[in-house]
This record gives sequence, C-alpha cells and structure tokens, in this order.
Amino acid sequence: MRTYAILLSSLLIFVPNSLGAQNTSPAQGSELSPRKVYIATYEKMARKEMKRTGVPASITLAQGILESGNGQSRLATEGNNHFGIKCHEGWKGKTMFVDDDKPDECFRVYRNPKQSFVDHSEFLLSRSRYDGLFILDPRDYQSWAKGLKAAGYATSPTYAEKLIKIIEEEELYRFDQQVIKPATKGLKAHSRYKMTPNGAGYVLLEEGETIEQVAFDLNLKLDNILDFNDVSYAWIPRPGDRIYVTPKKKNWDRKLREISTCRMVAGESTWDVAQRYGIQLEALYRMNAWPVGYQPGDGELIRLQGPMLGLTKNPAGTL
Repeated sequence: MRTYAILLSSLLIFVPNSLGAQNTSPAQGSELSPRKVYIATYEKMARKEMKRTGVPASITLAQGILESGNGQSRLATEGNNHFGIKCHEGWKGKTMFVDDDKPDECFRVYRNPKQSFVDHSEFLLSRSRYDGLFILDPRDYQSWAKGLKAAGYATSPTYAEKLIKIIEEEELYRFDQQVIKPATKGLKAHSRYKMTPNGAGYVLLEEGETIEQVAFDLNLKLDNILDFNDVSYAWIPRPGDRIYVTPKKKNWDRKLREISTCRMVAGESTWDVAQRYGIQLEALYRMNAWPVGYQPGDGELIRLQGPMLGLTKNPAGTL
C-alpha cells in the first residue's frame, strides 16, 4: 500500500505540470503581474474619464499605479483611494488617516474605485494650479507628467520621471490614442504636430530652427504661419515657442467651461495669452471689449469664452 501511495502522489504531481506545459493561459501558465492586472481592470475607466474631462488616460493609469502601489496600498484596499488625494477643505465624505509626508494625514474615502477615478479628474479640473495642464496636447503625456509635478501634485522630486517611466514601460499612451485617434495623412499626421484642447494645431520651435524652416518642413506658406500667430515678419520666436500651423480659434472651446477665464500674469502680453490658449488675438480683444493696444494689469481677469463685443479692427501690432 505504501508503494502504491507514493506512485499515486507522484502521478498527481506530474499530471498538473504536464497539463500546465500545454496550456499557457494567464490563469494556469504565466500569471499577470499586479501592474498588468491593474491596467486591465481600470483602463476602460481611464479612457472614459479622458473622453469626459480631457485628462489623458495614460496619466490617470500611471498615477493610479504609482499612488496605489498597483491597487494594493492600504488607501486603495480600505478606502478605494487610488490617487492619494487628501481631504482638503470642503471634503464632506468619509475619511481615513494614514502616515504620509506627515503622521496621521487625512485622506478621502470613496464608495468604490470608480468614484476615486471621477474625483481625480474633478480634483485636477477644479484647482487653478492645474489649469496649465488643460491647454496641453492631451497626447503629450511627458508635459502632463512634468506639469503635475510643477503644480505640486506630489513632493517626490522624481515624480514626473516615475510617471513617464511607467507610461513608456507599459505603453499606456496607446489608451490616449484610442480616445484621440491619430491622423494617417495630411498636416495632422506629421510627427511634430500637436493640438490644443480647443483644436488649434501647432509645433514647438526646435533649437537653432527658424520660422522659415518650419514653413518649409510642413510645406506651408510663411505668410499663413505669420497670420496664424498674429505676428509680422519681425517676429523672432525662441526655442520651445508654439508656432501655430492652423488658424487659432475665436474662443476657448465652450465644452471646456472649467477654464472660461484666466488671470493676467506680470511680464506677459495679451499676445502671450492668445498664444497659450490658441485664441485669435483679435477675438481675445473683442471678447473682453478692450480698446486697440490695451494691456491688462497683473492679476486682471481675462475672458476666454463669450460673445464678441466692440472692436472691429485687428489689434495685432504688438510686434
């Protein structure tokens, strides 16, 4: 009987291994890593939020992965908080206390992960320090990652690099492309082409490049580029400047009501504001009923949406 028992147990060990070698499904062969399970579980939620708010799905997933430890942190498992969002003033929901930068810090608790994903988008939309993110090309995950760090989302000095590394290792940018399908022909298909959320196309000037070279590279007329940017031949852009290669819009997209106004920043001009938001300079003047040549003071409120008021002449002439 003892010999039979040994032989039987050997067979029981051998058979599953043999079957496993023939079946390589994730359940029986190679197990998915916690990170890949997280992506598979929440990518649809991230894409839905991108469609709703403009926050790139790649950024949402990378932040969720990093902040929640692939969904396995105490905050995520006990509080459904995937993004490390603290209570902050005005939060009326449940809370939990966890050691973070300081002992016993207050964090938001959600009913389910979906509520956490939605609140993450709303958190970014509702705080003015993140406004600059929503004028970036939503496919530009690198600038989004750097912008989140610059705006103070996290204290880690390498926060942006960590997000970018996760996105590139897991190719999370493919989810952004599923929401905003890349063009296959024409100017929009050019590798340098970027787009503001309100649909104005631009490229970033490279080191040592001239505006004439941009026109040649994109097969555009120089006069058209000058018109698109509300400038004259005297314009000498700097490396990193936006060069609009399609007409700017007459106002900020009315669907993007979270940024219907902005504040004037010391050292900037109305032209700088128009370039940042992809709005025609004349339209900016007309929306705000400014006289020709007017320059708002530091902190003055500027309308980015609304009816065209006053002014019938193009105020361009700042260059």
